[in-house]
Parts: sequence; structure tokens; C-alpha cells
Amino acid sequence: MSVSHENLSIMPQPTAATPPSEEKTLICSICEATIADTDERLICPNEKCEKWTCFNCANMMIEIMFSQPTLNYPLKCGVCGQEFDRIKIEEMIIKSEHYEQYIACIFPLYWSDECLEEYEQLAQCPFCPYLEIHTTDACSIQFLTCQNPACGKRSCLICLHAIDDDLDQSNHQSICIQLQKYKRMVEQAIELGSVRRCPHCQLTGIKDDNCTHMVCERCELSWCYVCGMKEEECDVDSYADHTLSDHNQGWESNEKRCPMYLYNIYNIDNRWPTSDEGCREYLHRYRTLCELSNVLKIIGEDKFYELNDTFRIIDAAGYTIDEIKNHETCVLIKYPTNND
Repeated sequence: MSVSHENLSIMPQPTAATPPSEEKTLICSICEATIADTDERLICPNEKCEKWTCFNCANMMIEIMFSQPTLNYPLKCGVCGQEFDRIKIEEMIIKSEHYEQYIACIFPLYWSDECLEEYEQLAQCPFCPYLEIHTTDACSIQFLTCQNPACGKRSCLICLHAIDDDLDQSNHQSICIQLQKYKRMVEQAIELGSVRRCPHCQLTGIKDDNCTHMVCERCELSWCYVCGMKEEECDVDSYADHTLSDHNQGWESNEKRCPMYLYNIYNIDNRWPTSDEGCREYLHRYRTLCELSNVLKIIGEDKFYELNDTFRIIDAAGYTIDEIKNHETCVLIKYPTNND
């Protein structure tokens, strides 16, 4: 499941231009299946995202939540990390007759949010709702023996796999501890690539379907969503005012400039989608691949493969190691002077 973000708080400047019109079709953001108007579904409540999740994928997310509540509650949009409407989630759970299981899983988590001290954390069995409270001022806990009579499994809390015997635990103790910091690096890379941060106050957010001129709601800084630079630092002509509009001038032939509308990039680089929504996804996938490529350089190819073999963390995020390895030679925009 996706990691959490702050509520999206980066607002674009108003503009009169509109992207090319396209027929509105409901597509699941996870499996990319077409969703009929009469189908049960979830929609991200974030106005700058509003991605759809089909009934089957929503049920899959609910099942994952039941299996690992501490990691996956509350359910969040897989695109922007915004929490889904809990009432809508509960309605779907009631229809699937899993409400008692939902209460058993979620009530302790809700209680822990209100009652846990800063130095306390929950450790939950990956295979059932059983959980324990542990203090974080002591050594971090890696293994948990479930006290639920119906379960009783011993598990590794890093890879979330069951422990078969003492030898297996010894293997987990050496391998998972060794890979834990690299796992966090990959998780942070995926999180960083999926959003944009204000270059001044670091507030995270995702642009809507308007222009690439951004104004941070927290610090009111104007900045460019494409290159991520402050308005006063963006490249402009020497005689021009230092505005984002000036930064957009001549972007088609100047790699230091950025377009005002992402969908215009298709005019010079047909790898890009023609819709602003598709372009936004393309941009963030590119940025995530950049971040993952940096992690690959730091930890090395062998360790990267081992990390994915152990946790399947790259596969689960929808990327392949081959595309991450080859990403270093890729460019965001192929200008007429770029080599293929």
C-alpha cells in the first residue's frame, strides 16, 4: 500500500487555456479496467487527483488491510496517498459481510491513535488482527509470536513472512536486518517521486489539470511544477521579467525552459500522452524512476536484486529493475536536438 502524504496544498495559478477535450471514461487506477456507471467503486476525495478504484481492486485492498491492518489502515488512494472516505469503505465492507472482521481489526488501531504515547508503537501479526504494544526506547522488535490461539505464528516484522524454525529465524535476522535500511530507501524514493515538494517549505502536493505555474498555500512561493525551481531561479531571457510565463517562452527548443501545459509536450515528443492527467502520471513515473535509479547506484545492482527478491518491493510498486537500470540514459523531454 502507499505511504501517506500531507493533504495536497499546492494550488495552480488560474488560466484561461484548456487541454484538448477527451471523452470521459472511468478507468481503475490500479488494474486499468473500464468501470461502468452502475459499478460499485471508490473515488479519491482529493480534487487534484480524483482517481477511480474498481470494486474488485477495492475489495483486494480491503483484504490486504485485514491481513496487515497496522500497515494498511486507513485505506489510501494508490496515486496520491489521500485517505479514502471511511464511510464509503465501511459501506463496501458491510455489503461483503466482513464488518465484524473490520471492527476487530480497526478498533485497536483507532484506539492506539488516541492512546499510545510517543515512545510506543504497535506490532501486529501479519496473518491475523492480533497486535501488541511495544516501547520504541528499547531495541526495535523484529520478531513477533502471535498469541491468538487460532493463529500462533511467529513472524518477521520486516519482511512479514512466517518463521518456520530457529534456523529460519537466524536467516531472517541476518538478511532482513541487513536489507531493512535499503528497503526504506526504496520506499522513500517511491514516495518522493509520486509528489512534488515546494522548493521552499517542502510541502508536498500534486498539480491539478491546469498549468504548471504553482503557488504554495503554506509559504505562497511561486514555482514551476516541471523543473521544481523557484520562480526567481527559473531560466528566462536576460531582458525579460523574472516570471514563470517568461520561463515558458521558447521551451520547445530550450532545455532550460518548461512548458506552461504538460499536454503540449506531445507536439515535440510523442512519447508523452495528450491529456494533462496522463502527462502528470508520465512525469511522476519518470521522477520515481530517477529516484529509484539513484538508489540503485548507491546500493549496487546485486543488493538491489536481493532487495526485490526478498520483499518484492519493486514489483509491487509497478516497476521493473530493467527499466530502472536503463533509466539513466532516458530524458524527460526529447527535444529535436536530443539523440534517441
